[in-house]
Order: sequence, then C-alpha cells, then structure tokens
Amino acid sequence: MASQTAAGIAMNQSRAARAASPENRRLVAAWLFVSFALIVEMFGIGAYVQNDNAGLSIMAWQPVSGIIPPLTHAAWERMFALYKTIPQYQLLNSHMDLAGFKAIFWPEWIHRLWGRLLGLDFGIPLVWFWWTGRLERRLRPWLLLLFVLGGIQGLIGWWMVASGFHPGMTEVSVWRLSIHYCFATALAIAVFCSGLVVLRPESERLPPAEAAKYRTARGFAIASIVAICIAIVAGTFLSGTHAYTIDNTFPLMQGRWIPPGYATLHPFWRNWVLNKAAAQWDHRLLGTVAALVVIAAVVAAIRADLPPRARDAFLVMGGLLIVQYILGVTTLVSKILDIGIVHQMNAVLLLAAAVWAYFELRGRRSA
Repeated sequence: MASQTAAGIAMNQSRAARAASPENRRLVAAWLFVSFALIVEMFGIGAYVQNDNAGLSIMAWQPVSGIIPPLTHAAWERMFALYKTIPQYQLLNSHMDLAGFKAIFWPEWIHRLWGRLLGLDFGIPLVWFWWTGRLERRLRPWLLLLFVLGGIQGLIGWWMVASGFHPGMTEVSVWRLSIHYCFATALAIAVFCSGLVVLRPESERLPPAEAAKYRTARGFAIASIVAICIAIVAGTFLSGTHAYTIDNTFPLMQGRWIPPGYATLHPFWRNWVLNKAAAQWDHRLLGTVAALVVIAAVVAAIRADLPPRARDAFLVMGGLLIVQYILGVTTLVSKILDIGIVHQMNAVLLLAAAVWAYFELRGRRSA
C-alpha cells in the first residue's frame, strides 16, 4: 500500500514537472498571448460597430443559430422587418432600404462571430492542454474562470444591445456601453497577465532584496496603470455619446480651455457621462494626465537602471504612449474615425505594457 502511494506521488510529481517545463510554459503562454491579440482585434471591430451605429441591426441573441446569416432574400426581408420595429429605424433610418440595412448588419454579425471564435480559440486549447497534462494545476481554476467570464461578456454585450430597443432610444445606453467596454478591457488584461505568469513563474522573479531597490519605478508603474484605466473609462463615455463630433480643435475647445457648455446638466455628475462637451474635455484632460504619469514612469525607470526586461517594458510603454497621444489628437482634428478605432485598440496595448512593466518588477514571495 505504501509503495502504491509512493508511486502515485511520484507520478503526480512527474506530471507537475512536465506541465511546468519551459517548453510547455512557452506553448501555453503563446496561446494566451494569441488570445489577447484576438481580443484586442475585437476592440477594433466593436469600435467600428459603435461608430457606424450598427449595433442594433440584429434584434435577437442566438449564440448558436445566430452564426448563420440570412441566406435568402426572404430571410433578409424578415430580418429587416424586425429592424423596422425599433426606434432607431423609426426615428433615424426610416429612409433606409434593404441594401442600407445589410451595410449595418454585416459589421454587427462579424462582431458577434468574432466573439464566438474567441470562445473557440480559448475553450478548445484549454481542454486540450488540460487533457494532455500540459496545464499546471494552479492555473486550471483560473483559466476556467476566464472562459466563463468570456461567456458573461457576451451576455453583457446583449444586455447593452437590448437597451437600444427601448422606446425613444436610438442607440445603446451609454452606461451599459461603458460597462461592456471596461469588462472587455479587464478580461483582456487578465488573459495577458495569465500569459506573463505562465512565462515567468514565481521562481524566476526578482529576489525580494533586489525588488526593493526598484520600489519607486514599481510605484510609477502602478500609477500608470491607474491613470490609463481612468482615461479609458472616460473614453467610453466620449465614444458612447459621440462627443468627438462637437469640437475638432486642439488644445482649446471652442476657443477656451474649458468649453462653455461643460456644466449644463443637473445634477452636476451627469455632465461627466452625458454632456458631450464635458465628456470630450474630461477625456482630453485625463488622457493628458495619464501621458504625464507614463512619461514620469519612463524617466524613473531609466534613472533606476532596471534589469533589461523591465527596462524594455517601460520603453515599450513610453513608445505606445507617444503613438496613443498622436492617434487621439489626429482623430480629433481630422474627424477620421478609422484612426479613432486604432486609438481604442492601442489603449488596451498601452495598459498591457504598463501591467508588463509592473510585473517585471515584482519580487518573489517571502518564504
């Protein structure tokens, strides 16, 4: 009996060692980073749908059967007839013909299809890695939770879309849009962090004494994460209210540092989420604050003489910041929304870079 127990322990240790081998860690990390990249692409598709006011073109949530688009003229007519029942058509698009409906249908269909593909991309490898013993035991519950959260994100997306069917609504709720976007951002960063954890386990982190030397740079990385997150949240309200349409000058708005229409709604807090002038100004301000914090973080990192990988992470964050600010200002003054789509995607990459910078300076847990 003792020998059987010992054999079982030895077998479990062998499986654990195999799962934690460098080759398997690299394989699992690559899968997670590819999943992160696909989620970032999802942000671009979603931004296109939002900017094109196409999100209400499909009036049913059908996770399985919805993968098949209308295939006949009669099916298209039935789908178009459903669209005609919602306020967006009746109040804004009553002039629209079937061809016009198809033009807004396809982006939303692609958006939902991409979500299904993300589920397959994450779910199938998760089962395979688990079944073949390539997944470390400590990661299994967490990765399963991420898969479940991906499904919840789909439910949140439908909850957001359904808000646009209410009487008098011609687009989705700004609040629900913000929640949908922020939840997606959190999910993307969670997948990215998981890849970092797999690629660099506890044993390969900095010794506690060495990590303590970089406390200042690590603090700036945390401040960058917070500042970028706040700017992203503000950006969801700018996008949700289409506030980028009201003023296209920079750095002033309507010839002033603070636009005259900033505080027209009551109570005052409603201006932050529903007032277009306030939404645009807030995002400008918070984006600039985030930029200053990231610049300070990069300067602190250079002065601290960080380990090579940590230094590279801060430099990547600085580079993405420059790109992000240029994209934001260019979108504003040019009114080219395709640039704004790249701006939204790059925001997630910038946040991921800040998380990477922080992660590289984490020390090992004390024994």
